[in-house]
This record gives sequence, C-alpha cells and structure tokens, in this order.
Amino acid sequence: MKTLLILHVTAAGLWLGCVLTEALFERALLGQGEDAERLLARLHGRVDLAVEIPALSLVAISGGLLLRDVPMSPLLLAKIGFGLLALLANAGCIALVRKRRSAAEAADWTAFRRLDQLQHRLGALVLTGLLGALGLGLGR
Repeated sequence: MKTLLILHVTAAGLWLGCVLTEALFERALLGQGEDAERLLARLHGRVDLAVEIPALSLVAISGGLLLRDVPMSPLLLAKIGFGLLALLANAGCIALVRKRRSAAEAADWTAFRRLDQLQHRLGALVLTGLLGALGLGLGR
C-alpha cells in the first residue's frame, strides 16, 4: 500500500506540475498574435496527450485502488471530492483544448476566444481541486 500511495502522490504532483506548466504557456503566448496562439493550442494539446492525461489517469486508478484499504472518514471524503472535482474539470478542459485547437487551425478566432474563456474557468476548478486534495493529503 505504501508504494501505491507514493505512486499516487507522485502522479498527483506531476499532474499539478503539468497544469502549472500549461498555465505558463498560456501566459506567455495568449494575446501574442494568431501564430503564437496557434502554437499555444498545439503545445497545450501535445502536453495533454503526453503528460496530463497519463498523470491524471494514474491518479484516478491509484486513488481507486487505495480506497480498498482505508476506512471512510470525513477527511477522506473531502479528499475524494476535491480529487473528483479536479478530474472532472480536467476532462472538460481536455475537450475544450481540442476544440480550441481546431478553432485555431481553422482561423476561427471568435470560437477560439469563447473556448479559451471556458477552458480557463474550468482550469481554475482543476487547480482548486488539485490543491485541495493535495493539501488535505499532506495535512493528514
């Protein structure tokens, strides 16, 4: 169980690092012109596939496996709630990142802006969920 917990926390840290890296991409490239925003959409999509989706999948799987061996408590339910918030919001973000990339490739900048706003709102929920779950986990 200890190895599984270490894997779970490491994957959650990787996921958080990925989310923060993507936020840096957004800050650096958003609003810098169409070529930069097209590059941003491509980079974000690649990072989702190569790092974020595997990391959040590993967190979900390891978290589910960890639940087999621990008693339910209010603290554990809060951790699960924050984790599920992060997972579900991130799934929505991944869908929006893909749509935003398609809009950028089609030079549909009106759709790009609308999708970008939605993605950033969901991204804030991802970060809230991750920080909440990790914070409660560290304070156990």
